[in-house]
Amino acid sequence: MDFLKQIALPQSEAQIGVLHFVLNVIYLILLPFISYLFGALILSLYTNRRGRLNGQQHDLRFSEEVISHILPTKNIVVLFGAVPFMALVFAYAQLLQSSTAISVSILTWGALLFAAAAAFASSYQTSTKLNGILHGVTKSNEEIETYRAQMNEARRTSGKYALLFLSFAVYLLIAGTSLASQPEQWLSTSSIVQLLLSLDVWVKVIQFILLSLTIASLGTLYFTFSWQGGVKNIENGYADHVKKTALPVGLLSLLAQPLFVVLSVVLLPVSALSGLVFISAFLVIFFIFITSHFVYGMLKEFKTGFAANAFYTLILAIVFMVIQTTSSLSSSTQKHSAVVAHQYEMYHAELLAKMGIGMATMSGEEIFGAKCSACHEFGAKKVGPAYKEVLPKYENKREQLLSFVLNPQKINPAYPPMPNQGLKPAEADSITAYIMLMYKQAK
Repeated sequence: MDFLKQIALPQSEAQIGVLHFVLNVIYLILLPFISYLFGALILSLYTNRRGRLNGQQHDLRFSEEVISHILPTKNIVVLFGAVPFMALVFAYAQLLQSSTAISVSILTWGALLFAAAAAFASSYQTSTKLNGILHGVTKSNEEIETYRAQMNEARRTSGKYALLFLSFAVYLLIAGTSLASQPEQWLSTSSIVQLLLSLDVWVKVIQFILLSLTIASLGTLYFTFSWQGGVKNIENGYADHVKKTALPVGLLSLLAQPLFVVLSVVLLPVSALSGLVFISAFLVIFFIFITSHFVYGMLKEFKTGFAANAFYTLILAIVFMVIQTTSSLSSSTQKHSAVVAHQYEMYHAELLAKMGIGMATMSGEEIFGAKCSACHEFGAKKVGPAYKEVLPKYENKREQLLSFVLNPQKINPAYPPMPNQGLKPAEADSITAYIMLMYKQAK
């Protein structure tokens, strides 16, 4: 499935920035929807089975309504699930082009499995709704009983397959995006099997399951009691049943989440860490704490306003989860993005050359005289270290030197940090070629 990376168009530095912004938008649509759907399927299947075994009509009604809240129509799963998932795959294909990461292949398989899960979930929602209608039929004959048995079987089968395919799709989504944020593993990871032992992936999987149970529980409370004034003329018995089923699940899954938020940050590679990642993680925990406060308040004294407040603050927590994820990706792939931007400049220059249009850029020698010579010499220390001391580690590692020139980082505490010279990728390529040539000649 790496053909998507191969057909990806070259991206400039500005276009890469836009892609990261687009990723935020995609995640803000996909993550709440797919987590709600996952949690709703778990709760629906569990309460449906419990209702059938105990003959409890409240459970059967809860099972129907919890899935209907997230899938009121079949188009919803396409608009908020399938389309954003495919958009996510194409965004990663653009960002990871020319890399050795298999993330795009993993995400593509995840999108295909999600499409299968969406079809089964829609079938499950339809059969569950029809089953609820059949329960209201008082007359009975052989034809009705046969149809009712068929609907029961269709509901059980489609529900189980929906959850199964969605579980695999979620795992591949998490595994693919997790690998994308760890460039040091791109070369060594050639199969999804290797990610089965990744602690980082499993921490995020558990975090996702907790989030899905939380949002499905709080979403059920919100749509039952707060959305547009709540369900009209709801029976007290069913209202109490919804509270007793959703509130404990919501509170327990909320209380466990901060641990996994911390673990997800701790397990990130150093290259993925930034101030925004830490701030986002703190705000996730903060809004989870606020949400827990509202849920606990509902357990002590139920107020419909608390259901809306809990749901909204949980959405805010999800927003900062998304920012944490995309920020870590942006930080960890910074060097690769510089290489991609350089490839764009080369492609652009080549295209202009074919059209007979030249681009004015400084040569490596001119750049050295204008910008580098004030701080560096080949054989002696000045403001910065001598090239003969630092260039040996970049032999046969031209891309790393190019990335450093485009985005300087403080490495040696004995020298001040090198300021960013604002070079174009083509100019950075020229100066790296020039100083490596001078170094080799001096050697």
